[in-house]
Amino acid sequence: MKAILKQLRLARSTILLFGRGLHLGLAPEPAVATVFVALVLLTSAMPVVQVWLGKVLLDQLALAVGGSAVVLSAILITAALYALIMVLETALEPVQEAITARMEERALGEFDRRLMAAGGRMVDLYDVERPSFQERLAHAKFGSLIVPRLVTFVQSGLRPFLTLAGLLVLLVRLHPLIPVALVCATIPYLISERRMARNRHAAIEEQSRAARQMAYYTEVTTDPQSAKEVRVFGLGNLFLQRFEERRIRALHQLDRVRLVHLRSTGFFGALYALALGGGFWYVAAQASAGQLSVGDIALYLGAITQSQTALKYIGNWGGMLYEITLRLDSIFSFMDRSGPHIALAPAVDALDAPRLLEEGLALRDVTFQYPEGESNVLHEICATLPAGKVTALVGVNGAGKSTLVKLITRMYDPAAGEILLDGKPLHAYDLESLRRRIAVVYQDFAQFSLSLGENITVGAGGLDPSEERMRQAAVWAGADQVAANLAQGYDTQLTRRFSGGVELSGGEWQKVALARGFMRDAAFVILDEPTAALDAEAEYHLFQRFRELVSGKTALIISHRFSTVRMADNILVLEDGAIIENGSHAELIAANGRYATLYAMQASWYQ
Repeated sequence: MKAILKQLRLARSTILLFGRGLHLGLAPEPAVATVFVALVLLTSAMPVVQVWLGKVLLDQLALAVGGSAVVLSAILITAALYALIMVLETALEPVQEAITARMEERALGEFDRRLMAAGGRMVDLYDVERPSFQERLAHAKFGSLIVPRLVTFVQSGLRPFLTLAGLLVLLVRLHPLIPVALVCATIPYLISERRMARNRHAAIEEQSRAARQMAYYTEVTTDPQSAKEVRVFGLGNLFLQRFEERRIRALHQLDRVRLVHLRSTGFFGALYALALGGGFWYVAAQASAGQLSVGDIALYLGAITQSQTALKYIGNWGGMLYEITLRLDSIFSFMDRSGPHIALAPAVDALDAPRLLEEGLALRDVTFQYPEGESNVLHEICATLPAGKVTALVGVNGAGKSTLVKLITRMYDPAAGEILLDGKPLHAYDLESLRRRIAVVYQDFAQFSLSLGENITVGAGGLDPSEERMRQAAVWAGADQVAANLAQGYDTQLTRRFSGGVELSGGEWQKVALARGFMRDAAFVILDEPTAALDAEAEYHLFQRFRELVSGKTALIISHRFSTVRMADNILVLEDGAIIENGSHAELIAANGRYATLYAMQASWYQ
C-alpha cells in the first residue's frame, strides 16, 4: 500500500511539474493554444478512423466480389472518406508545424523572461557568489532547450495516447483480454525507461561540475580576454587535454548507465513480443474458424500492429517525460528559491534614504563570514565614516576591504554587529531607496556590451537622465576624451561582439566606470581603487576635481596609492579583517605604526 501511495504521489508531482512547464508554452497565447489542442485531438482520431474505414471498405469490396448486392455509391463514399482523411492529415501537418513553432518561440521568450525575473529577485550576492549556485543556474539554463520543446513533446505523446485509446477500444470487440495483455506487457518497459531516465539524470547531475569545466575550456581558447595569454604561453593543448579527460570520464559513466538499461530492455522486449504474437495468433485462429470477415482481419491486424508501435513509442515517451520532469524540477526549484537572503524592512515601515547624510555611517562590532567560508573575513569592526567627510580605507590584498563594501551596499548582511546610516540600521531603509543614494565605482567594474553613452547612463539606476548630465559626468571622469577619440562618439558600441563595436583600454574603461558612478545623485560615494588603471596625468586631473564632486557628500576611498589616500580627512587601516589604526595622514605617520610602514615602503619607490 505504501508503495502504491508513493507512486501516486510521484505521478501527481510529475503531472504538476509538467503542467507548470507546459503553461510556459500555452499561457502567452491562449487562443492559439486552443487551436493547437483541437488539432492534436483531430489528428489523433484520424488513424483510428482510417483503420475502421479500411475494414468497412474491404468488407464492401468482398461482398461485391462475392456477388452480393452492394451499392456502388456506398463503396465510392467509403473510399472517398478514406482518401479525405489521408489528404486532411497531410494538409494539417504544415499548419500544426507553424502553430507549434509559434508557440515554441513564445515559450522560449516567456522562459527567458521568468529566468531574468528570478535573477532580479536575488538582490544580494548570497547565492550568486556560491559555486553551488552556478551549478543550479546551469541546470536552469538547460530549460532554454527543454521548455520550448514541451509543446512538441506533448503533441508527440498525446497523439499516440489518443490513437492508442481508440485502437484498444476496437480490439475489445475482438477479445477483452487482448488490449489488457498488450498494456500489461508494456508496463515493465515503462518502468525500465523511467529507471533509465533517473539514472541518466543522476549521472548528468554528478558530472555537472565537469560539464561547466568543459564549457570553460571550450570558451577560454577563443575568449578575447584570455586569447593573448593562451597563445603566448601555448595553453591550447593544456586546456584541450583537460577537456578530453573530463569528456571521456563523463561518456564512460553514461555508457555504463546505457549498458544496464540494455540488459533490462532485452527481457521486457521479449515479454512484449510474446503478447504481440499472442494477439496475432488469436486473429489467425478466429479467421480460420470463419469468425472474422476480410475487413475484420485487416482491422484487427492493423489495430494490433499500430497499437504495438504506439505502445513502444509511449514507453520511450514515458522515460523522456520522467527525465524532463526532473529537469523541470531543477528549473522551477531555481526560480522558486530565487529571492533575497538579506533582511528587508516591510514596505509600510521602510525608511527612505536621506539625500545627504547628517551623522554618517557607523560600523558597530561588525563580523562577517561568507556562506561557504571556513573563517571570519571581518572581526568586530568598529569605525565611523563622518558625514560630509572623505574616509580612506587601506590594507593589503585580502584584508577584507571589498567585503566591507559589499556589506555597506547590502550585498550581504553582517553575521554579527550592525551598520548604521544616520543612526538607523541599514536594513531599516528601503533597499531600492538606499542603493539609489549610494554611488559605487568597483575595482572589478562591469564592461557592458552597450554604447559608451549607455555604459555611463546605466549609473542613473533606471532613471532617465538628461544627455547634459551624462556629458557632465563624462567630463568629471575624463570619459569625454574617450568619446572624442571614437568615430561615433557616445553612440559607439563598446564591444567587438557586434559589428561596428570597439574595445577600450583598461584606463579608458576605468574612466567610463567613474563616469557611471558620478551619474548618481548620491549621499554616499564609494570608490574602490578608482585610479588603478589610470595614468598619472588622468589621476591628477581626477583628484583635482574630486573635492568638487563629493562636496556635501560622504565618501569612502579604497586605494593602494598613498598619493590618493593622504588627501582623505580620515584613514582606516584594515589588516586581517580588523581595524588596527584610525586617524588622519599626519596622525598615522606620527604614530609610526602599520600605516607609516606601508607609506614609507611606497614612498621609497619614488626616491
